[in-house]
Amino acid sequence: MPAPDGIPRDLDATLLVDRGAKLRVYRLPAAVTGQRIQEPRTLARRDAPVHLALFDRAGALWPARWPNTGWARTASDVSVSSHNETKASFALADGRSARWRREPELWAEGYWRWNWLFETFPVAAVAPDHLTLEATPYEGIASGARFRIVHALSELDAPGEWWRDAGWGVVLLWPRDPSDAVEVAVTDTLLNVEGASHLRIQALTLEQAQGDLVRISDAADVVISGSRLRRSAGRALSIERSTASGLERSTVAETGIGGVRLSGGDRPSLIPAGLFVRDCRISDYAQSARTQSPAIMVDGVGQTVEGNYIHDTDEYAIHLRGNEHRVAWNEITRILSESTDSGVIYSGRDWSARGSVIEHNYLHDIRAAPGFEIKGIYLDDMASGITVRDNLFVRVDQPIFLGGGRDNRIIENLFVDSSPAIHVDARGRTWAQDAITDPLSELRAAYAAMPVGGKLWRKRYPGLATILADDPAAARNSLTDNVFLNSEPFRFGDLARSGEQNLTRNIGPAGLRLAPLTRSDEQVASRKESVKQFENVLDATNALVRRRDYDRMERSILLKPFEDNRPGHP
Repeated sequence: MPAPDGIPRDLDATLLVDRGAKLRVYRLPAAVTGQRIQEPRTLARRDAPVHLALFDRAGALWPARWPNTGWARTASDVSVSSHNETKASFALADGRSARWRREPELWAEGYWRWNWLFETFPVAAVAPDHLTLEATPYEGIASGARFRIVHALSELDAPGEWWRDAGWGVVLLWPRDPSDAVEVAVTDTLLNVEGASHLRIQALTLEQAQGDLVRISDAADVVISGSRLRRSAGRALSIERSTASGLERSTVAETGIGGVRLSGGDRPSLIPAGLFVRDCRISDYAQSARTQSPAIMVDGVGQTVEGNYIHDTDEYAIHLRGNEHRVAWNEITRILSESTDSGVIYSGRDWSARGSVIEHNYLHDIRAAPGFEIKGIYLDDMASGITVRDNLFVRVDQPIFLGGGRDNRIIENLFVDSSPAIHVDARGRTWAQDAITDPLSELRAAYAAMPVGGKLWRKRYPGLATILADDPAAARNSLTDNVFLNSEPFRFGDLARSGEQNLTRNIGPAGLRLAPLTRSDEQVASRKESVKQFENVLDATNALVRRRDYDRMERSILLKPFEDNRPGHP
């Protein structure tokens, strides 16, 4: 029987907070009562689905958790259960676990071994001094690992938190605003487009799904424009096996996984798909999946990411897989604030993923949290054959990081207060030797999967077919015509040799300064985060050594926020 306030009596006894009249009880639709609230999220299943997603006027609500903000830490006594090697245990620093012993569906999420890898597991058992997870995180649990407890009725103690009881079919919620309506997502996706051609979707607000808001597959020339895609437990948009389709002049925000996924074209024949994301604002994505869940995931051949403003989240901005993509005229700022060993624009572990161009982008104010380290353009684990041209980096940690690759062209970039500007290592000669020598490694498997010896590939990518016989661990790149202002130019590590690089016509940092602004330019530069001040660079003799027009880079000014003035829409 329920208590007078509507809370079932057996649940009321578990509540520990002095809630007064704050908690509300809602009967859930049958569609969301039969499954657990989510699936385990692991390195192999980074986009695992969520089965229960609740929203109010302000956005997503979250399962009751501890701690409410920040992270707890595993204690030093960490072990794997002896009775079942697939279940990992970790010790707790205090006796708080006693309050979780009756929880029927308790979860734990955290950075269990590496601070770049976020995984979520059900709790299999609760003991007075330790918890046991249903499965072992990737490479186990480290002492002092960051974690938190999720979906604990005994921790329902703050506005915005909820807890679901599958038996009663109800959810207990502490509303942020008691006057707000609460909604539950009951469908996996809102708009599913299959096999369509020449379709335009315009001026819509799409929000609140368990998975991706929009899915487009096996389609041609399907374009979403002037719309707002937000508040989803999955992505805003996923496009696959399609051509000439994409998103433009729209806003993406508040997604559980990443923002947009583009996958299309044929890699063996290098036939492009022509998918795109253009002139969009993307922020506050990866609210649930915090590992490799970028604003824009690009795969296949021939996609374009152009003119977007990506900002304010803990995950990286763009992940490139495949060939011949173009990333241009994007502004990216204030991301990776709680990340480590991550990059703003990332590619890696595939010698054959070549031909992409990253140019005319503006990356600024991207710094690692204390104790962490991040990168700007991160060509990781032998990423090769990529051009990084005429980008502006202002106050960015390690703005270009070449992790063992070759045939990369780093040309005509400007670095301001960003050190070391260009990192080059030859990790294949040291700690990453196995990636090159082991035929079963991820790097070698990706290489073997492509027809690198075919006529088309030999013409497009000279030297790729013979890379295994040409000192494959060597890092050989072209680093030319770059300008360094208050920035350390180069850093070489892991047996990378400066003599193996083409290092010509690079300038600075000694003697360089910015040209004084004209009166009209000063007015423009007074806007927050203006790029105007970086357009002219002088040497010690006042000679102009670099002139660029950066106006188009500043997307935060050029792209206006999406406005929805309909009644009832914030």
